Amino acid sequence: MQASLPVDANEGFPQSFRLRFGDRVYRIDLYVNAAEETVSRGGVLDLLAGRGPFLVIAVRREDPTALVPLLRRKAVRGLHCKAGDLAIVFQEALVDVRNLNGTGSFGSRVLAGVSAR
Repeated sequence: MQASLPVDANEGFPQSFRLRFGDRVYRIDLYVNAAEETVSRGGVLDLLAGRGPFLVIAVRREDPTALVPLLRRKAVRGLHCKAGDLAIVFQEALVDVRNLNGTGSFGSRVLAGVSAR
């Protein structure tokens, strides 16, 4: 099974959502790590450029008694992030600085896929 990760960049970052995949539920957290001087310049940040600001993904599995941490790492274009039974791969992460701690339609886009490992 392969699907798109349901990221809504217009909802801003940090962002957290639940993902049902197969018979399990996961909690996905995304946040941006950027220096204040980069943010204060404004514009669009390419978070998969390989240097400078970047996107962090954290994945936890919802179990009956707790959230089980599976992954926390920097997102890298084309690299499969393995988190339990999931493999997540980012193709694009362009975020307008106005979507950092804020919502709105500013052209931000985050494209990622999720599949079974």
